[in-house]
Amino acid sequence: MESTITFLRETIETYRSGHRLFASSSFQTQSVPLLHLLSTHFPEVPVLFIDTGFLFAETYAFKNELAERLGLTVITLSSGKTYAQQTAGDGLFLYAHDTAYCCHINKVEPIQQFLQPGDVWVSGVRRDQTSIRKSMAPIETDARGIIRVHPMLDWTAKAVYDYINTHQLPRHPLEDQGYMSIGCVPCTHKYSADGPRGGRWLGSKKTECGLHLNK
Repeated sequence: MESTITFLRETIETYRSGHRLFASSSFQTQSVPLLHLLSTHFPEVPVLFIDTGFLFAETYAFKNELAERLGLTVITLSSGKTYAQQTAGDGLFLYAHDTAYCCHINKVEPIQQFLQPGDVWVSGVRRDQTSIRKSMAPIETDARGIIRVHPMLDWTAKAVYDYINTHQLPRHPLEDQGYMSIGCVPCTHKYSADGPRGGRWLGSKKTECGLHLNK
C-alpha cells in the first residue's frame, strides 16, 4: 500500500501543474481501495462516473454511499444518445445485438468526449483481471495524448479485500447475491468460473468494454 501511495504522490506532483487530473470508477467493491486512497491522500482529484443508463439500482446507491462517506467529488458522464436512438430495427436495444457498440456509445464515447489531450486519467485496473490488463504499464500515453495512470496494477483480489477489511470499508451489496464483477444489468450475471470478471458478457469472449484499450 505504501508503494501505491508513493507512486500516486509522485505522479500527481509530476502532472499537477499544466494538466487536468481525474480518476474514474465503476463503483464496485474492487473500486473501494483506490477511492479510499484518493480521498485520504489526494481529495482534490475528482472521480468520473460513467452512467450508462443500464446500471443496477444497487450500483447507484453504492456510488452515493461511497461519495458521501469518503467525501468524493463525483462527475457523472453519460451518452448523448436517448434510449430510442439505441434500438435496432427489431425494436430491441443495441446490447442485444452488438455489445461492443453499446459499450462504445455508452462508456467509451462519454469519456472520450470529456477527456482532452494532456489530461491525466487514474484508474484502478489490475493485471490479474484480464489478459489485456496484464500487459499494461503503470503510466501510458494513448493515441489522443491522454496520460493513463494505473496505480493498482500489481494489487491482487486478496489485497483488495484485505484492505477493505482492515479499513472497515463497505462492499457492493450485490456481492452477497453472487455478483463479483458488476457492470450493466443486461450484460452482468452471477459469478462464473471464467476468471475474476466471470459473469460479464457471459457466453462471449468479450472481457473489456473498451475503456481500457490503449488506442
